Amino acid sequence: MSFLRRLLPFVIVFLALAVVWVWWNRPKKVDMAAYVPADSLVYLEANSLPDIASGFTQTEAWKALAPPAGIKSGLGEVGWLSRIAAWTGIGPADAVVFSRAQVAATVLGFEAADGGDALRVRPRHALVIETHTGASRTRAAIEKRVGEFARRAYGEPRVEQKEVDAVYWMTWTAAAGDRRIIAAVNGSVAILGNDEAAVRACLAVKRGERPSLAGNIEMAEMRRRVTGSDALAFGFISTQGAAKLFEVAAALYVGQISQDPQVQSLAANILPQMASKILGSVGWSARLTGGAIEDVYFISVKNDATARLRETLNTTLTSTLPTSELLPRDTYSVTRYTTRDPLSAWRGLNFSFSSQLDPVLALAVAPLLKAAIRPYGIEEPEQFFQSIGNGLVTARLQNENGSTVTIVEVRDEKSLREFALKKLGTNKPQSERVGEAEMLFSMDEERGAASFVNGRLLLGRKEIVRQCLVALQQGQTLASTGSFQQSVQAASADGLAHAVTFTNDEAPARTFILFIAAQRAARAQPVNEQALLQALSRLAYASSETQLVEGGIERRTRSSFGQLGVLATQFATNN
Repeated sequence: MSFLRRLLPFVIVFLALAVVWVWWNRPKKVDMAAYVPADSLVYLEANSLPDIASGFTQTEAWKALAPPAGIKSGLGEVGWLSRIAAWTGIGPADAVVFSRAQVAATVLGFEAADGGDALRVRPRHALVIETHTGASRTRAAIEKRVGEFARRAYGEPRVEQKEVDAVYWMTWTAAAGDRRIIAAVNGSVAILGNDEAAVRACLAVKRGERPSLAGNIEMAEMRRRVTGSDALAFGFISTQGAAKLFEVAAALYVGQISQDPQVQSLAANILPQMASKILGSVGWSARLTGGAIEDVYFISVKNDATARLRETLNTTLTSTLPTSELLPRDTYSVTRYTTRDPLSAWRGLNFSFSSQLDPVLALAVAPLLKAAIRPYGIEEPEQFFQSIGNGLVTARLQNENGSTVTIVEVRDEKSLREFALKKLGTNKPQSERVGEAEMLFSMDEERGAASFVNGRLLLGRKEIVRQCLVALQQGQTLASTGSFQQSVQAASADGLAHAVTFTNDEAPARTFILFIAAQRAARAQPVNEQALLQALSRLAYASSETQLVEGGIERRTRSSFGQLGVLATQFATNN
């Protein structure tokens, strides 16, 4: 007994020292913006990888898809071993790095890449990882994990290693020499990139040789707007970055606005200038909400260009989608636009854009807007918008061009019939009975078809309008689909959103879950394809609500795995 009494003080001291050591060795969160250049165009951060993994596994989609995908049960859940590794730094190098790491990604620029006939743009980006552990463990984890990824992506890459000025460099280059991953380890920080200049830029920031993004007032405001401080992830695009991205996007997507070369040229010239005068910075955050991942986006607008639009786009309270009974049950996406007065909203949109531009550019706004809505069958906007009710729906029956149908409530049938006949290009169009409905169509396939049914007008290509009428006749409509109705009920019921979109979430959910299942450490058994397809078919539609608010545009999206899931799979396939 006396021996135990003499030993007790030493035990107490030992335990006290152990507690002090664990407390001292715990990871201390840092501002990841301090590791990226101040002139970053795009900035993304995630301060807890275990929280993101846990968030994914708590979604309804994961619970439904992981078993048939053959993924290990319990994968991604934060257990006591992970917590011990995070607090003490004890454990395998990659486990400690994963449990402690903070991550930031930056895009510093874009460059044109060889894409054959199509324009292809390649971002110059870097991924910064603060591991909160020693250089040797950081290096070991990077060599193992990035090396495994490079071998899967490149086959047998050429590997180069060197150490210069206390920085350990590793490069994995594809056999063809067209792709590579560059990694630099300096202390507890690892920097990965597809461009050596981007990696060196982040190293220069860490050394204090180049200003960082930390303390950016614009970013701080965006973080507040999207409540990014406690989110799974946060993103920021500066005003300069937004203008550059819009310029790149305009060059890539003007072909989707119109097939007319003159309209494409006009769009390519005016859209970047319009964006630079109207759009400000962009913020994004992601969090787990109600069994789904919710992404919140905010786009600031200069001079509050949305003020006039907010007045003209006042919505009526509506939480249903009355046109879903006119769409086939496998419809890919549906967007509902709701406003108090469609004609005033159209004129307000035109004024809001043109009033921010100089007189020469302002003249081009109206024809550009008209070209943008022409693919939806709207060729005479003034006549069309003054003849419809306060709701307009566009739907894509498949995820491809040419499958769009436009549905509106008929307010002035005489005027809308005149509009439809003018669109069809004849006063005596061809007609076809589909059930109890009549479909009018032109012999010119480009002019499409129209049908007045149940107080609605349908516009689109002949086969698309016919599919809608057949679905109505057979009772096989979107309104009878449980996965769609589940999303409608989950969407906000306050009716304040100016646009609400529902999109079939099967493809992105399948891509993400199979990406996870392809990782050897995550796979427990082969994929059960039939069971996976059945589970995918029961997924709720992704929903997005867009609203004009003070200072800009807010968009909230709820989906299976959110933007984080898309970023994970795209990063893996593009490097």
